Amino acid sequence: MSKQPGPALLPQREVVALYDNETRTILLPDDWGGTSPTDQSVLVHEMVHHLQNVGRLKFDCPQAREKLAYLAQDKWLERFGLSLESEFDVDMFTVLVSSACMY
Repeated sequence: MSKQPGPALLPQREVVALYDNETRTILLPDDWGGTSPTDQSVLVHEMVHHLQNVGRLKFDCPQAREKLAYLAQDKWLERFGLSLESEFDVDMFTVLVSSACMY
């Protein structure tokens, strides 16, 4: 299986965390504390990639796997009155477009 890290934010944005399919490892920055809902949402996003990996889910293109991860992250943030847009400046339209397989 090849390494395909899953960025926690869209490619044109700063990468906040990565998931390594090969080693089944979530890579978080040294300053990640996990104490805020926003920090926890990053882990939720990467855990979706882990579940996709161990479930051996197939996608039409690598970016297609991001849609579910962002939806789960946004759902987590909603529990605290937050959103992807308010915390990461990522709107759902951008998520949908960037996760579409356009060849």
